[in-house]
Amino acid sequence: MLPTQTAYFLALISAILFSGASVVFAQFSQNYSSLWMNIVKNSVALLAFVIASLLLWMVGAENYRTLERMSVFCFLASGFIGLAIGDYFLFQGFKRIGSARTLMVFSFSPLFLSIGAFTAFGQKLSAYQLLALFFLIACVWTISYERFRFDGKWEWLGILYAFLGVILDNIGVLLTRRGFDLSPGTNAFTANAFRCIGAVLLFSLLQRGGALKVWRDLQNLPIEKKKMVYGASFLGTFLSLSLWLTAVKIGHIASLAGVGAFNPIAASIWEWWLHKKRPTIYFCTSLLLFLIGFMLLLRHEG
Repeated sequence: MLPTQTAYFLALISAILFSGASVVFAQFSQNYSSLWMNIVKNSVALLAFVIASLLLWMVGAENYRTLERMSVFCFLASGFIGLAIGDYFLFQGFKRIGSARTLMVFSFSPLFLSIGAFTAFGQKLSAYQLLALFFLIACVWTISYERFRFDGKWEWLGILYAFLGVILDNIGVLLTRRGFDLSPGTNAFTANAFRCIGAVLLFSLLQRGGALKVWRDLQNLPIEKKKMVYGASFLGTFLSLSLWLTAVKIGHIASLAGVGAFNPIAASIWEWWLHKKRPTIYFCTSLLLFLIGFMLLLRHEG
């Protein structure tokens, strides 16, 4: 399999795992808090990444001496910005509008990059991009209108949280890629270990004693819910991030963004299966609008 094909395959598996875990993350964020869920999933992932990195070092597949200091800084900063702050806003979106709808907004990366290029560098938006913008705005409006129809109020805060999450996550991805470029021999396990360290350090500074409360809450959970939260943290953070960063390392970042179109579809299927929550007509409409807009963006890229 060619490197480009391998990157797409890894990104797709990563999307499936993260979408499934996001359903669980949404549930526990609602029952406890976004900060609580972030502390759990990053702590579980940190332990797994450190063990994996050390095992690779012991068999000679990792050499810490080739790791540049600037790469370490990039990975830590990526953890601060993407895994900590970005995921905090992402989980806030999970709480308010659900995982599938949040991931739909989270998949607007190509549009943000286009608008950023127009704002910062004066690059003109093509007719395809402008038309895509119309459909994506219609998608967001439909998500908010669904909440208005059911609750009698417009939902913009959850959408704003999702937008903040995707912007910060994109910054984290770029920082991670920069770290890989400076230290090409570094594997995804080591990079993610430093990213999780950055995230856990930030959470420790924001909420002292929070880890002890989280630990007490975990001890009081029924065994089935413990398996659920630990399993989601392992599969949706450790394994998903390992596959995703490996794809980022060997693939083309802008092209990999196309896999984002599958995230809300996968999350909707997971919600249907795990919670017997069938997609509403509003969700299907917003999904159709999103896919049309996304395909227009890919048409522009092609």
